[in-house]
Amino acid sequence: MTDNNKYIDPSNTIEILEKLKTISTLGEVKKLMDETFPTWFVTTMNSYCSDYPHLTENWKKICTMSGINPAQVMIVDDIIFGDSYTLIKTFCECFTRAGFSVRRKKEYIPCENCNCAVPTELMWVLFKEKGIKVPEKWNKKCTKC
Repeated sequence: MTDNNKYIDPSNTIEILEKLKTISTLGEVKKLMDETFPTWFVTTMNSYCSDYPHLTENWKKICTMSGINPAQVMIVDDIIFGDSYTLIKTFCECFTRAGFSVRRKKEYIPCENCNCAVPTELMWVLFKEKGIKVPEKWNKKCTKC
């Protein structure tokens, strides 16, 4: 379980938001993000598992509407919504606008073989309950692996 308090806006949030406005590269955004919330970023994966085509389709639609190319699936510790989490929301928006699909670590894991983003069992059950086509059984790796 995540300690939501570690992602509450720090006392210098306004200063950090102002600094973000002057940053010109994603690398600099990532550095500021890591300085602000050192445990938030977990990893990246190049794509979603092909067993879940709806994930890739949705990601591509969002990128097309924004006029950008899909970059990577970015896994973060948690995404908390609310008035006290402005910076987390802003960092998510920065990376989403750059083509990243920002997801929580409780939702996606890397395939053991190809490192694609595979939904966790929790997400697999949620998709299945919503009538989304998923593999017959949950697995921590892609069926073609």
